[in-house]
Amino acid sequence: MQDLKMETFLSVCEHQNFTKAADALALTQPAVSRQMKSLETHYGVSLFQFEGKKMSLTAAGEMLYRYARTARSDERILQEKLKEQGHRPLRLGATPTPGEFMLPKVLAGYLRTHPASDIFLTIQNTAALLARLDQDEIDLAVVEGNFSKQEYAYLLFSRQNFVPVCARNLPFTASSMEELLPHTLIIREPGSGNREILEHSLNRHNLSLSDFASLIETNDIKVQKALTVQGCGIAFLFEAAVTSETELQILPLEGFPLQHTCNIVWRRESIFQEEYAALAHTFAGHL
Repeated sequence: MQDLKMETFLSVCEHQNFTKAADALALTQPAVSRQMKSLETHYGVSLFQFEGKKMSLTAAGEMLYRYARTARSDERILQEKLKEQGHRPLRLGATPTPGEFMLPKVLAGYLRTHPASDIFLTIQNTAALLARLDQDEIDLAVVEGNFSKQEYAYLLFSRQNFVPVCARNLPFTASSMEELLPHTLIIREPGSGNREILEHSLNRHNLSLSDFASLIETNDIKVQKALTVQGCGIAFLFEAAVTSETELQILPLEGFPLQHTCNIVWRRESIFQEEYAALAHTFAGHL
């Protein structure tokens, strides 16, 4: 069972405040302070540092936080396994491109050999899925965005071309990123791997999103594609989302396509590491 002091430590980390953590746990603030002091004494390190009233974790505190989150997640999974005698739903997350255009084929292959499986699939952006992994709301996530290699174990799922596109009936002659600036750019929301890759590409050209004439932002890849098909602007998409779309054209832009990886990720150091790794290999094998 998770130690009470570790649960308190996790609450302090998540609230970044002793008093708020105490309120969430129905404890007094001095009780929380005593527990944190006891943890620091036990490990022989300082876990917190303060600048005025602002609290942050030390390097040791960050390390303990990563391990404590994984331990909490493992305990919840173990409880479910014990209750269900090994039969537990598979909780997956995916960013929109792999979730819509790659995972259906993968899951169909998986279900042919595991027909009695219960699967719950969540489609969100990279930042939201990593948060769900941390909160033990999903087991594995297929993401196109970046993630901490210290906190998460991972396996390559797919390599994808990242390309600029516009409506097929538009007479685009642009050959460089700079020539696209007078046009509208249709982008995904902050936290999206798609947007993160685009911003990094723009940075390499000493450009930013604000350099475009106008922006349209959406959190839905279907809307992003539909607006592009209607001629509302330019978008940058993974080729998997474009290949079956006859109303879009890929622009022959200098420096493109960019190749980027989609990875299957899970909490590092989990006691279920081997199980997750085996599942990841199975999914990658069905692609």
